[in-house]
Amino acid sequence: MYNLITGTEVIGIYAVYIDVFLVQNVLMDLQLLLLTMLLLREKVIFLRLLAASLVGGAGAVMILLSGIGFGITYVLLVLVLDLAMLLVCVRKPIKGRPAFQKLVMGIIDLYGMVFAYGKLMECAGRLVGERLAQILVTGVIIGIVIFILAYRSLMEPRHIYEVTLTEEGENVICRALFDTGNLLTDPISGKPVSVVEETALMKGWLEKYPQKYKIIPYQSVGREHGVLEGIVVDELVIKKEQEQVVKKGAIVAFYKGKLSKNGDFQMILNHSLMI
Repeated sequence: MYNLITGTEVIGIYAVYIDVFLVQNVLMDLQLLLLTMLLLREKVIFLRLLAASLVGGAGAVMILLSGIGFGITYVLLVLVLDLAMLLVCVRKPIKGRPAFQKLVMGIIDLYGMVFAYGKLMECAGRLVGERLAQILVTGVIIGIVIFILAYRSLMEPRHIYEVTLTEEGENVICRALFDTGNLLTDPISGKPVSVVEETALMKGWLEKYPQKYKIIPYQSVGREHGVLEGIVVDELVIKKEQEQVVKKGAIVAFYKGKLSKNGDFQMILNHSLMI
């Protein structure tokens, strides 16, 4: 039996169990797509990963049943299948980063993961056997995921980005601090809440659009309880180096005062907006 992604022999038997083959491919695709999404700095949505993995597994079974050899047709079918998985996982392309560029980077990252996965399985299989190799390689991938997440958490705690808030065609542009410690959420909807210094324009939004008005309770050091006025904006756009993160219907709370002593930033982003 052959692994349709790596092209390596899985087990030396003549009978191919389709159900086992399907599960193996789904689980492998799930691991590789997770790493690929982290490398692309995409938000990891488990349901999308699972759906993409099922597409990959089902496609691998169909290719297997077709009986085609390892020729150019096989290569093209696998490439189309991998693109389909990425299209399921990746969020809708956004301004500043074309869809083609994102898919190309996704394919490069995915095949890099495939190559590493195949080599790890080959080496581990020779050392400890195929069954233990599966467990060992899965553990290694989980460790890599944890390392990437921890590294980003440590290295990107205080990045400052340009943010645009839009409400009914009116824009407010400010500098926003990405703070991993901002865990503020709306108690009703459960959505993440960012905090911005109140301006006359934004104060006017509360009066013009009362249906979007929010009261956000919070707790902080030195003050056990408090409330902030806020609003659900039409759009919150975070400008990053190579892309823009767009959040529709984002909640922002207004702070009466200065968030930064030296004026470096006027807003504190919720950590969930950048995951």
